[in-house]
Amino acid sequence: MQMKTVLSITDARKKLPAIIRALKSAPDTVYQITVHNEVVAEIKSPSIVTPGEAATKLIELRKKLRGKRKGYRIPVSEDIKQHLYVAEDSD
Repeated sequence: MQMKTVLSITDARKKLPAIIRALKSAPDTVYQITVHNEVVAEIKSPSIVTPGEAATKLIELRKKLRGKRKGYRIPVSEDIKQHLYVAEDSD
């Protein structure tokens, strides 16, 4: 479960080093940055991708999209971002 902390942009500027340290100890935390009480950005830990994960997903995707006719190719690279990157739920 992600914990969200809302900060104004002024506070975020002042506390940036502390925010970075906090992310190291609690990587599930998301800092939402506001301008005039509207969330305009988030600071969070990057998602961890294991070596070879992207290649494995590409191979699995290629197997799923393989056409029944020999020689028929589906351009996997055109839609690859939607298969490799999962959009996070906005809570």
